[in-house]
Amino acid sequence: MVDHSGWYPPGQVCYPPELPTYLKSVHDLQPIVGVPSDDEVVGIHTVIQVAARASSIPGMHDPVLFMKLTDHLFSAQMLVYRNKYTSLMFPTDVTYTPPTLPAHVPVNLEPISCAPSDEEVTKVQDAIRTYHKYWEIPSMFEPLVSAELSQHLFDIQMARYMSRAAQRQPNPVPQETTQPRNPTGATTDTGNTNASNNVGTGDDVIESHQLQNTAIHDILERSNQLVERANQLSERSNQLIERSNQIAERTNQLIDRPDQPAEQSNQPTDQPSTNSLAERFNELLGRLNLYLERSNQLAEGFKTPADQIGDTLKTINKVLVGIQHAVVRSCNSGSVCSTMSLINEKGDYPTETGWLWLPNSEAGKISTYLGSRVSQYYISDTEVAYYLRFYGLEGDFFEDPEKTRLSRNNNIAARNKLAQYLTSALA
Repeated sequence: MVDHSGWYPPGQVCYPPELPTYLKSVHDLQPIVGVPSDDEVVGIHTVIQVAARASSIPGMHDPVLFMKLTDHLFSAQMLVYRNKYTSLMFPTDVTYTPPTLPAHVPVNLEPISCAPSDEEVTKVQDAIRTYHKYWEIPSMFEPLVSAELSQHLFDIQMARYMSRAAQRQPNPVPQETTQPRNPTGATTDTGNTNASNNVGTGDDVIESHQLQNTAIHDILERSNQLVERANQLSERSNQLIERSNQIAERTNQLIDRPDQPAEQSNQPTDQPSTNSLAERFNELLGRLNLYLERSNQLAEGFKTPADQIGDTLKTINKVLVGIQHAVVRSCNSGSVCSTMSLINEKGDYPTETGWLWLPNSEAGKISTYLGSRVSQYYISDTEVAYYLRFYGLEGDFFEDPEKTRLSRNNNIAARNKLAQYLTSALA
């Protein structure tokens, strides 16, 4: 594995969560420094597998720990992905090569170029699902192959999401006709743009959207250009302000001249006459107004790159949230703790989760779908309102501006909206 340390700091440390004793005995996870090794990634997968099976034992389920483990796996897989592909600057001929599968796995995976098709993603999902059937048969299950399959699925999901992000790029900002004489640029270290706090990927089924393969690099490159342009405009504005101050100082000196003692006006002198001083004053005042007007124009121009930077970062954030949802449904296999692991666009986890464990509640019901399987949850109107606010789901669902009370007329529509969102994130 080649280490492209120029893109991602080799000293970057990825810390695992604190494990209970029974999981430490399986594999005692240690902090990962730089790019993780195969053994480190396999260890994370092994701990997650054991934790998932232990969750079915009464009193052993720990959703917070499970969430932190998947978060740690996501961070590790992101490090591996960056190490393998980021230095290539996302060329159109990138090929994602799958691991070699044993003969008893009846799925033939082939290298994938650019953004994968639905059929190619489905084949990888089928391979993961089939291979996991042999988990309890040591002679037929190799943990490294399982980890490599999971990483391969992660890689092609990134390709699909990056393609989608590329399709949403904003229109280029028009270049200003008057260029600064001494532009000074600024660069942004794109290598530090990461989502290590998002929940991690797993080993099951993941559905993604159709993509191109140049997205993230293009978005970050565009962000760098906007920052550089903003710095140029800021420097030019400072130059104009400094020049304006010089003109204002010169103008004040001219204004003070007529106040000199009257006897000096009767002496022979080569100083300009009062009319000449007035003309000079008007000239300088006119130039000052021009500089101030130009400074205002540059200040207005500065707003556009700043707005574009904000739009770019929002796009990157949505891409990473989508990836996080995809890997959550992969790792949690549609279980009840999947809903607890879905972050919003601020990177927060839901806190109102008591309804997930109350199947006999008298509250209203919502249904989510994972393939042919239906999961039903009983959730109060207050909790429905919380989740609609938490995930930013738009609609005429509330009675109050604070969005804390559901409208009686739109109660069913609000529940359907939440159910559709959870289904799209987990199915």
